[in-house]
Amino acid sequence: MAGIGGFARDESGFTHGRAATEEVWLPLAREALSRVAGAPHAVVTQADFAEEIQARSGIRANGALSKWLGHFLERMAREGRANGDPPLPALVVADDNGKVGPAYDAVLLALGLAPADTGRERERLAAEHRIECYRWAGAPTPAGGWAPRQSLRSGRERSPRRTSNTRSVAAARASAPPEPAATCPTCFMQLPATGVCDYCA
Repeated sequence: MAGIGGFARDESGFTHGRAATEEVWLPLAREALSRVAGAPHAVVTQADFAEEIQARSGIRANGALSKWLGHFLERMAREGRANGDPPLPALVVADDNGKVGPAYDAVLLALGLAPADTGRERERLAAEHRIECYRWAGAPTPAGGWAPRQSLRSGRERSPRRTSNTRSVAAARASAPPEPAATCPTCFMQLPATGVCDYCA
């Protein structure tokens, strides 16, 4: 029903509770993360993941991302485990450092595992879980085989800065030796700009 409050709101202005919203989001999230898992070592940022499931469903959470994403990933892990899926939430990483962060402890509990003792241990477990996802999705095996990576960025690459490129090109030009001057094939004197030797003409 329309009104104030609620966990989320659709495009027509109707409000929805958390459970009902997550029911709509779950298949979209599984589809999105299955697609991500199809590429070796691919991940998706929390913001991009959240935007995709909200945009595709037409239902947007009223609260900040930090207020609901962790709970949703925990539920996704719990239901995925029941359905025989790998831990797909491991593919969702922070925008700034490419890590799953403390919220992944709830995912570990949903998977029937103990919370990590340290941040390093948490990221190690998430890295191993990502490999499960890649294999499950049939991602091509990287050269040298699968090796856990504990900090990853999304597929978007940053372009190199123009200033550094311009500087490197200018430096290369400055250090290059000058081209030899043209000489007369008869007297071997340097030719003027006309290309005709003043001595032999």
